[in-house]
Amino acid sequence: MLKRIFIVGLVFLSMLAACGSDEKSNNRPPTITPLPPTPVTTATVPSAAVQPTPTEAEVTPLDGHALGPDTAYLTIVMYGDFQSEICARYARDLAELRARYPDDLRLIWRHLPDIRTHDKAALALQASEAAAAQGKFWEMHDQLYTHQSEWAALSPEQFRALLSDYAATVGLEVSRFNAEFDSYVALVDEALRDAAELQLVAAPTLLYNGVPYNGRDDLFGLDEGVRLALLEKRFFPHAPDITIDPMKSYRATITTDKGNIVIDLFPRDAPVAVNNFIFLAQNGWYNDITFHYVVPGYLAQTGDPSNTGRGGPGYTIPDEHHNGLTFDREGLVAMAHPAGIPNSAGSEFFITLAPLRPANEWDGQYTIFGMVVEGMEVVRSLTPRNANDPLRFPNPPPGDRVISITVEEF
Repeated sequence: MLKRIFIVGLVFLSMLAACGSDEKSNNRPPTITPLPPTPVTTATVPSAAVQPTPTEAEVTPLDGHALGPDTAYLTIVMYGDFQSEICARYARDLAELRARYPDDLRLIWRHLPDIRTHDKAALALQASEAAAAQGKFWEMHDQLYTHQSEWAALSPEQFRALLSDYAATVGLEVSRFNAEFDSYVALVDEALRDAAELQLVAAPTLLYNGVPYNGRDDLFGLDEGVRLALLEKRFFPHAPDITIDPMKSYRATITTDKGNIVIDLFPRDAPVAVNNFIFLAQNGWYNDITFHYVVPGYLAQTGDPSNTGRGGPGYTIPDEHHNGLTFDREGLVAMAHPAGIPNSAGSEFFITLAPLRPANEWDGQYTIFGMVVEGMEVVRSLTPRNANDPLRFPNPPPGDRVISITVEEF
């Protein structure tokens, strides 16, 4: 058990600095934490870093109350407080995620009551554990959160009486519930000690496969974290070997739900990027994904099956930035990667909708490996979208779909 972890607070980060900012001027690498618009820096990162949040260490989930299949690929641990309104919202969102991913998602509950602020948090914990003793933890969990507004303003004495009614409602043997209720008082201090040892400072805290989540404070963000985690199942063990012939010509067709985009690839100028693109296309990596980041008059980005702008294939490829090509026109196709991190491109790529300026931030910074020769009208028609900007896009529209990418050699 790792007993030390750096946790960034889970309270939704203020985005006031983003208000009124220019969409094209904010070139900061995105994380799951909401950030200002970032085009190419939403790209693939090394497989070890494809996580819902940056951390100092990974946490092994502690024992708790589990819901969902043991074989699920993703386990989300929630440290929660039954009297917290934010925790209640998280609980509803997690229930929705379980419905969306019934085979891939398992939930584990751990107590983290804020007994200094919430005068009934300890009583709610005891009630849930007394219910658990009769095999109905999750029924009491749901009862407490569903009716939180009914009991939040009650006195502790009134709430304790109401808990017996709740016990009957969820089908418990009430006499046993009442008799055992006080035996769980010690669990309050035990839960707080566990949290202190892990340096967890507040509820809710979520762990995605042991990694603290620190993203958008809504269902959209939580779902992005799930999709990123599940993408790991598709990771390749290593980057592809070079199999293309740089002396031959290659043409790719991106079939979208708005029409086709035809790209001439540049195997002589960027053989590694072209080889990687063809490998991923032939292996179906780009099938049924979306243009997840689109800024009219700027660029359109795709290549991530999680449709979050943070997913990758489990490996990265070397840069080929200094091939003499520059971002001086629309229709250029280039690898996306986190700004300033060498050799970090994976699967994401973008298509320019104009010359990119200032030139020193683009030329020699991102590998250009192709040029659109047909279908720029399709690129220009793509739906504007930036999920990293919850102020402008609190509920981003679905990205336009990439049905498939095929490549011809000639």
